[in-house]
Amino acid sequence: MAKKPVPPIEPDDWDDDEAGFLQPLEPPPPVRDPTDLRPHTRQLTELLRARFPDRWVGVEIGTLPLRCEDDLFSDFIDLGDGLGVRLDYDPEEPERVLWISAGNRDHGGEPLDFPRDGEACRGRMLSTGEIAELLDFLDRKAAY
Repeated sequence: MAKKPVPPIEPDDWDDDEAGFLQPLEPPPPVRDPTDLRPHTRQLTELLRARFPDRWVGVEIGTLPLRCEDDLFSDFIDLGDGLGVRLDYDPEEPERVLWISAGNRDHGGEPLDFPRDGEACRGRMLSTGEIAELLDFLDRKAAY
């Protein structure tokens, strides 16, 4: 007796229970101990904790494996109310930063981006001038 073909499940047919293989999209709990962070994240965390002691919440650490190819492997330094700095890392080389971006993930607006994937600045930390630009940007955003 031949088996009856099973119709494919389309994404529109999924509900939360049937999609149980996907991890929740909620951010991980913030880490408050900077010793457990990747070097670029740790350096910026120490700088931002000193500059914004009353706003600093913690760091949401990105982990592997990713849920899908389009997911980012990112750490987020949380300064509260959605304000913070995101560091995107290379999933193939988890210690190499590819992009640093500051802004407000809850309220949108134009972020301040520092790409680190080009040959001139591949994987490097921010320069002194870029750090000054970052802190000035966050000072303005934190004032709102």
